[in-house]
Amino acid sequence: MGSLKRLLALLALAGLVVAWFSAGESTRRYLKHLGRQVPYLPYRYFI
Repeated sequence: MGSLKRLLALLALAGLVVAWFSAGESTRRYLKHLGRQVPYLPYRYFI
């Protein structure tokens, strides 16, 4: 079961890498912007 989880995690990571490199420049900029906002989300919406 552990090897199955490891395989699925590796496939998910490979899928994310493929999606990142196939995305357009605008989509990459937007995802970087969202990544920068993640630390502030709890304070903005829940506090």
